[in-house]
Amino acid sequence: MKAIIIIATSIALAGCAAASKEQLYYDTAKSLSKDSTMAQTACWAAVTEIAKSGDTGAKVGAIALADKCKNEVMKIEPPKRNWIGL
Repeated sequence: MKAIIIIATSIALAGCAAASKEQLYYDTAKSLSKDSTMAQTACWAAVTEIAKSGDTGAKVGAIALADKCKNEVMKIEPPKRNWIGL
């Protein structure tokens, strides 16, 4: 009887640990996406201000910089699951 309780407790605790790893993964992915969006927004705002500033050279430079505003979101590997699925 004690063995069953110990096994059940171990599985329950392993499930809690897996859930926290998954939550950390989702929180990190959400944060990376938000940070990437904010960086792109700031870059586009800066390029827009440069393009508005006046002379033709600045506008051509702004067009060249606009291509650098497109960045990929850093990918992170999701947590691995064990053979039980936890």
